[in-house]
Amino acid sequence: MKRHPVPASLQRETAKLIRLAVALQVSGSQLESQSWQAQMRKHIAQMFQKKQNETLEQALDYLWTENPLACELLAQQIENYAESITDTTDTDAVLIAIPLLAWSRYSIASGQISKTRLRELRTALSGYLLADSARISLIDVLFSPEQLPAGFIETRALLQQMIPLAVANQDMHFDVDKLLTAGDYVADVRYVFAAVVVDKDAPLFVWQQAEITQNEALQTWQLHTKDTMSALLPGCHYQAQLPNAFFSAWRKLEYEARTFSLRAAVAYLCESLEITPQNLRAVIAPFYDDVLEEYRIGFGLPKSNQVLHGVTWPLIGDESEETDMISQIEAELTDIGKIIVLTTAMPMEHCDDCGTPLFPNAESELVHPEMPEPATPVPTHLH
Repeated sequence: MKRHPVPASLQRETAKLIRLAVALQVSGSQLESQSWQAQMRKHIAQMFQKKQNETLEQALDYLWTENPLACELLAQQIENYAESITDTTDTDAVLIAIPLLAWSRYSIASGQISKTRLRELRTALSGYLLADSARISLIDVLFSPEQLPAGFIETRALLQQMIPLAVANQDMHFDVDKLLTAGDYVADVRYVFAAVVVDKDAPLFVWQQAEITQNEALQTWQLHTKDTMSALLPGCHYQAQLPNAFFSAWRKLEYEARTFSLRAAVAYLCESLEITPQNLRAVIAPFYDDVLEEYRIGFGLPKSNQVLHGVTWPLIGDESEETDMISQIEAELTDIGKIIVLTTAMPMEHCDDCGTPLFPNAESELVHPEMPEPATPVPTHLH
């Protein structure tokens, strides 16, 4: 989610959140931790009531650089408050995301979901993933990253709007005309959202009440939703991920998207140019904005300095220059004919006209990716 500077009038409340997070981080007992958590939750609730996304985001920004452990604890508390409601006497509720990774030579679908497909998703969720007491409300939209809730406040507001429908086991219609236009990328992610209501303190997912692992649940989910997902994403190669609480699913997808986008890039180029991976060259370089922010991988042909396609590999969480990202990237490109690793720190440059990231070629130049004719040029990076 985007970070915004906080007005001076909010700085005292930001400082209080920071103090509580640090106190929780250095807590010496479970009893003390519970006290700090209760105070933090109360203060977070006040920020939500006042719609102060900026206060929450500024506290996270500060702790991210000054105290990463406290930042993680605060993020957990904020995200939990945004995606779940547990302060009622009879029920608990959570917003879950059904994530999909997809790539295509054509446009990746988004927007309204038909009643038939929504009914199929509901049947699969109830039958294979959710616990016995779960009641659900699905939104009839396939969302792109541009269309996610804008912040923590908006995420909780969406859940609150859906809870009465979930209690009644009714789905939610959403006007897609109110959404931003989905980006046009070779590889991208898509989400379906659902609110799930369960009896107080009851299990949420099937793996909480049966001898089944999350991996087994994922395999069952993929098997029984194959036809539905194919219909939602026509002309796409896709990978269905395990539905989970909103922020957990979103964060896991960040990691999965990096490797998926590399494999998608190779497949896209081979399919478009009618070549094998051995005919491709990949150039990997680090990109900095004061600190290392991401690696960019430029794909091309061995005898040309033109970059045909590019993929960004952003650093996530506590990853840094000390993290061996190069080995992880190379492990996904074992079929490539040649891999070149540049050590020169590159600037985070983008095309002035279209905003596309510039990618490295074998001569350490930053160039705009362009596919040769008659292949259809498309935007070339993943969210």
